This record gives sequence, C-alpha cells and structure tokens, in this order.
Amino acid sequence: MKVTRLLACAVAVAGLVGATAACIEALTLDQMVSRTDTCVRGTITKVETTRSQIDDTDWARIFTVITVEGEDLYSGKQVSMDMAFMGGTHKGITEAVSTMPDANDYRVGNKVVAFSAAVESWGTVERCLYATYGGIYREVQTRKGAVILGRGKDFAIESNMTITALQAGIKTALDAKSKEVK
Repeated sequence: MKVTRLLACAVAVAGLVGATAACIEALTLDQMVSRTDTCVRGTITKVETTRSQIDDTDWARIFTVITVEGEDLYSGKQVSMDMAFMGGTHKGITEAVSTMPDANDYRVGNKVVAFSAAVESWGTVERCLYATYGGIYREVQTRKGAVILGRGKDFAIESNMTITALQAGIKTALDAKSKEVK
C-alpha cells in the first residue's frame, strides 16, 4: 500500500515538473523577440489572481495576472496589457510554481520590461508573460538614466543595459524576424 502511494506521488510530481519545465528555456534577445508579439516597458498598475482550467485537465489552476501600462517596444504605441503566469494565491489557496517570478519583480508600481505572447489552452487566460520569470525585467533609475536589470547567462537580457541599448537590440531582432516571415 505504501509503495503504491509513494509511486503515485512520484508520478504526480514528475508530471508537474514535466509540465512546468517547458516554461523556461535559454533565450537570446533575438529568440525572445521571435517568440513574442509584444514587449511592454511600463509600470505595473494591477496584480490579481484568477482560476482558469487548462485544456485537457480536470482542475482549474491559479494564474497571476499583471497589468503593465506603458510603451510597446515593438510598435512604439502606448498600451495597457494584461499578461499571466501560472501560480499565486487565490481566495486563500496558494499554488507555487517553480518558474513563477519573484514577488518583488511584479509589485504594483514597479517599472518593468515584460515580454508577452498570446497563449492557447489556458482557458480564460489569453496572454502569458512569456518564459515566466525569464520574461520580466526590472527597470531602475541610475544617475546615467534608466537601466534594465539583466538576469545572467541564457536570459534574453543577460546583463544590465540602458533602454537605448535594449531598443536597438529589439529593433535588430524585429528586422531579422520580418525577414524570416518573407
């Protein structure tokens, strides 16, 4: 009985790990831009949680939805965009997901750069924070101006960079992406 129960737990954990492992992948800035349809530089104005059933599952998951208001770095337009990631606390129930961003990264009032894409099969959730914690970067003010904090090797923004440098990198990636489409 104990062996069967232990085996069932191990299979469940392996299934959960396998389901979340695809959320984070090593991405260069070019690869991040090629996989997303927007990158918003702005301020987080709202954070809320919701439950939504992922297609082909029998239970609803908790999603944290952040609203970022600012400039779409791909189009130059002002936007207010909701994007979600798995995990959070909803009505007293917490679901922790190993790939969710640190709470310090998505607080209301934070200035961030967030990459997003449409997502299918997440029920009522229409957009995701792409690559979860790998898709959101804090912006800080320095005496030399605004700087985006890098996350290290294998992240789209590896090292700290100015907004001007980020915009130049995104422009180059968008140009390459448009040539691939043709």
